[in-house]
Amino acid sequence: MIDTVCLLVPLNECTFLDKNNTEIPDWDLQARTKDYQRFVRNPTKADKTSGMYFPRVTLYKRKLKGDILQNVKIEFSAPKLIYGNNLEELIDGDFGRIVETLAERLKHVGVRIFQHSIENAKVSAIHYSKNILLTNGHTAIHLISEIGKIDLRKSFDFSRARFINDGQSLCAHTDAHELVIYDKVADLNKGKKRAIDRDQTPRQIDLFKEFKERKELIEILRFEIRLCKRVKMKSLFKTLVQENDFTFKQMFKNDVSRKVVLYYWKKIINARNNGLFTLSRSNKDLLREIYRSQPRIKPKQAIFLIGLSALATEGNGLGELRSIVSKTAKDRTWGRIMEEHRAFAKTIPQDRIRDWVEQIDMVLKEYKPYKISL
Repeated sequence: MIDTVCLLVPLNECTFLDKNNTEIPDWDLQARTKDYQRFVRNPTKADKTSGMYFPRVTLYKRKLKGDILQNVKIEFSAPKLIYGNNLEELIDGDFGRIVETLAERLKHVGVRIFQHSIENAKVSAIHYSKNILLTNGHTAIHLISEIGKIDLRKSFDFSRARFINDGQSLCAHTDAHELVIYDKVADLNKGKKRAIDRDQTPRQIDLFKEFKERKELIEILRFEIRLCKRVKMKSLFKTLVQENDFTFKQMFKNDVSRKVVLYYWKKIINARNNGLFTLSRSNKDLLREIYRSQPRIKPKQAIFLIGLSALATEGNGLGELRSIVSKTAKDRTWGRIMEEHRAFAKTIPQDRIRDWVEQIDMVLKEYKPYKISL
């Protein structure tokens, strides 16, 4: 599904009005430099307490090669426009309703944009996400801990990957894209400074209270893939989506969302080749597998591989192991260690995958929208 979207609309396609329907040229100046100005027009305090969700609107003026580029950026959560929360997921058929509602909310804050301009607006950033209802006693925090054992920085070329909120969230990012995996239900109860979703609506806060009153606890693991730069969108979509002009209409498609989320998930589960998501075996069983697949391996090398496998699954996994090894070794050394680990993992039967991995596989394959059932 699509969650947060940033649209860019040329200034000449917008009209700015006050509550008396009178055109007004002024915005609230937020920042200014010699070649750059940023203005905002945000909902009032009364608007925020009305229970309705409003987009954030920013006007940019930039000098570029003698020309002044003027765009209005509209940032909003698509499901919050409709449902007041982003637990409930959208379908393709919701697009017209989203555009109509967005136009109405923009008009409320004095920005008039025709619906066709919204539909064809360029997307500068977009967050694709999926809420996964966990079953069979699995908890979000446990799965986050397990997924965090892979080396996200190496797999995705992220500059940083870290656990936050006592292990309830796993965040990895660069300036161009982010991968965030977190406990959605726990996040509903956090304050703005600690929550992953810092734009909590009154409806989402009420949802946490309703979930808490249930006799049976609910566990929801949320994946968010945040494409923050158009250059990243273009490189990613070149392989995933053959044709895309990066307009709101083109990118508001569940098939596109599914392809993006699956792409990142598949890169995560490639750690299967490292044996991280298989059911645990005893070290001696692993040693037997090594001798079965490599009869001529030297005992010292076999024992090294067993130790490496144990360290890769212990604690915070490969990321923690890499941070320890890197203190006294070069990146090339770590690369050679990982090559040996991958080669070893390929010799281990992969038919004993953990059931929570298969559960996520199935949810992402079907990609049915999550709806709240209270």
